[in-house]
Amino acid sequence: MAGQTGPRAADRTLEVLELVARATGPVSAKALARGLGCALSTAYTLLTPLTERGYLVRTDGGYTLGYQVSALHRAFQRQMGLSSGIDGVLARMRQTAGASANYVAYQGDGLVIADVRTVAADGDERPELAIGVDPRSHAYAHGKIALAAAGPAARRRYLEQPGLRRFTPQTIASVERLDEELRRIRRTGVALDVEEARPGLACLAAPVLGTDGAVVGSVSLSVRPEDLRARRRQLIAAVRRAADEATEAGQPAR
Repeated sequence: MAGQTGPRAADRTLEVLELVARATGPVSAKALARGLGCALSTAYTLLTPLTERGYLVRTDGGYTLGYQVSALHRAFQRQMGLSSGIDGVLARMRQTAGASANYVAYQGDGLVIADVRTVAADGDERPELAIGVDPRSHAYAHGKIALAAAGPAARRRYLEQPGLRRFTPQTIASVERLDEELRRIRRTGVALDVEEARPGLACLAAPVLGTDGAVVGSVSLSVRPEDLRARRRQLIAAVRRAADEATEAGQPAR
C-alpha cells in the first residue's frame, strides 16, 4: 500500500481507528498490521498521522484512542442535541418506575441508532441495544417509535432489508399488522412490545423531539411482561413524562 492515497488510504485509516476502538486494551502496531492484512511499515504509515493529530496515543503497551476522539464525541453529542440532562431524566425515570431506563438517539433517516444510554435496574432484563441499523426495530418499542416517525421511503427500505424477521412467536411479521401498529403509535405517542424481541422482556417507549419538532430519539423502560400488565398505566405515564423532560433537556436554554 506504500504510496497509496485517496479513498483507499482514508478507508484504511478508519479501519485502524475501528480496530483500536474494539480492543479491550492497547494494540501493538504488529497486531494492527495483522488485523489490516498489511505490512508493518504500512501500519506505521497509517498510525503516524493519527497519533500526531491526537486520535491515537502510543503507550508502552501499544496504541489507544486519543483525546481528539473525546472531542469528537462531545461534538457529536452537541449536534445530536444530547445534553447531560438526559442522564438525569433516565435516573429519575428509573427511580420512579423501578425499572431499567434507556435513551436511544436516531440519525439519518431515523432508522440508525446513533447513541444509547442506559440506567439499569438490578436484576431487570434489558434490551440488547447496539449502534447502527438494528434488524429488530419492528420488534422493540424504541424501534417502533423510529419506524412510526420515519418517512415512507425509509420504512420501505427497512421492509426490504432487513425485513420483518420473526424473533419470537409474538413478533409482528406482517406488513399490514405493522402498519396498524405504527398508526396506533402515532395516535397515542407510546409504543409497546411484549416479548416481541426477546422472551421474558417487555418494553415501552415514547418519542423525544428536536428543536424542529422531529423525532430525534426515544426514552424507554424495560420490564418483565407481568410487571407491564400490573403497572401499565403507571409505566406509560412515567415514560411519557420522561420523554417530555428529555425533549426539554435537548432544547437550547431560553
